[in-house]
Amino acid sequence: MNKAKLVELADEVLTNIDVDMQSVLRKELEESLCSKLSDIFSEAKRHHTIYAGQIRKNQKSYKAVKPILDDCIDKLLGKN
Repeated sequence: MNKAKLVELADEVLTNIDVDMQSVLRKELEESLCSKLSDIFSEAKRHHTIYAGQIRKNQKSYKAVKPILDDCIDKLLGKN
């Protein structure tokens, strides 16, 4: 096998690996994003509960998700 054929074969293999890795990366990113969003929503849920040292973090999370909550609730109640 000459060098050109070997490089061509390596490119084919790397292309397949790259496509597979993109799929794996996407799955991992989705799982990570869901986990992080879940954490933020959990902190927002605890917004009205006083935990020493957690008040600012919970308040920040609550403020971040409040527009989403308002939109969802308004849509549910037909207040668009």
